[in-house]
Amino acid sequence: MLVFCCLIGSIIVQAQQKTNSNKPSTASLDSAYLLHPFRDKVQAFKKSVKKEFNQVFIDFKDNKVYLLSGIGFSKQFINASGYNSSFNYDLANNKSAFKPGYYAGFRVDGIYKENHLYSFGFVLDRISSGTDYSSSISLQPFIGDFSRFKADDQFLHLMIAAHYKKLLPFKPNERSKFYVVGGPSIDTRLSGQSADNLVNNNYHRFLIRADIGLEYENQSFYTLFMHYKQGVTSFTRSPVSTYLNSLEIGLMIKASDLF
Repeated sequence: MLVFCCLIGSIIVQAQQKTNSNKPSTASLDSAYLLHPFRDKVQAFKKSVKKEFNQVFIDFKDNKVYLLSGIGFSKQFINASGYNSSFNYDLANNKSAFKPGYYAGFRVDGIYKENHLYSFGFVLDRISSGTDYSSSISLQPFIGDFSRFKADDQFLHLMIAAHYKKLLPFKPNERSKFYVVGGPSIDTRLSGQSADNLVNNNYHRFLIRADIGLEYENQSFYTLFMHYKQGVTSFTRSPVSTYLNSLEIGLMIKASDLF
């Protein structure tokens, strides 16, 4: 009888131990209690952001992402008549033609309020520019034309552009469309200045330009475009005024056709 009682007691103790081992610890309960409110707050924040985003951009529809690339011909128009420095630069071999560079980026095209066509572009632009000096100094007959300001002609820019698009009535066929586009662009210079220009920090970090162009869209394959960019703000600080103009020719393809 004593042995039987001991056996029953042992079984009860083991059952209690097993039950206690299956129960979550107090630390686990506290951790779960803290985790759930945090997760709920994150979910609520995501829903709030998405709701606000949809309300702000409710009128921006039918957005398509394009990849673009092309070549750009650039030239700086410079007036440095009031600038003085310790440097003199011979202009005898100065190249004032538009020089070629290249660029690549992406663009989002869509419709605003079911009626207005628009685009937003983000482009990395490797600019190589010619330089046209409207004023120079000379000491005839001993020294020919020279300038105390030497323009940098190689830049890497990040360009952000916004365009308004207008569909032209001319249609060669059902798959083709022509657009006139126009709008501003903001260029941010990513590359540094030359050592000579760093002395007086001659170049601005930001540049605003106006853009107008013509685009041909083949709806099945690609879009060809040609844009002219006119400098609105001076690329250099006073008293030097410099306006950077570019002619860009490029190709766009829908990202969905590649990926």
